[in-house]
Amino acid sequence: MKNKAEIIKKLLAFIVLLSVLVFLAACGIHFFEKEAQPEAFGFLLDAMRFTLLTLTTIGYGDVYPITAGGKLLTAFVGVSGSLIGIAFFVAIVSGSLTLIKKIRIILTKTQMGQRRG
Repeated sequence: MKNKAEIIKKLLAFIVLLSVLVFLAACGIHFFEKEAQPEAFGFLLDAMRFTLLTLTTIGYGDVYPITAGGKLLTAFVGVSGSLIGIAFFVAIVSGSLTLIKKIRIILTKTQMGQRRG
């Protein structure tokens, strides 16, 4: 089984990469939409809120892009959020199944040892 330091290192790397994705997407949506919708995307933090809501596929619908570049970027961010969610689900399920398999092997070896003794 992997040690805790290795797992924490991978989790931190994932968080850093996800933060970079959110920041770059927020900069992009701010670039495309700030002139068309200054009240909705005038500040970078507003664009970050929109990006996080889109990435997590929540999307309240109170703010949405109207420019072609903003729509394209939003579609990319939405699909990326869905793929990240699917990847997390697959990783959790496969990790759980691997752990169950290891536990079964250990239990089988323990039971075999008790039968011989």
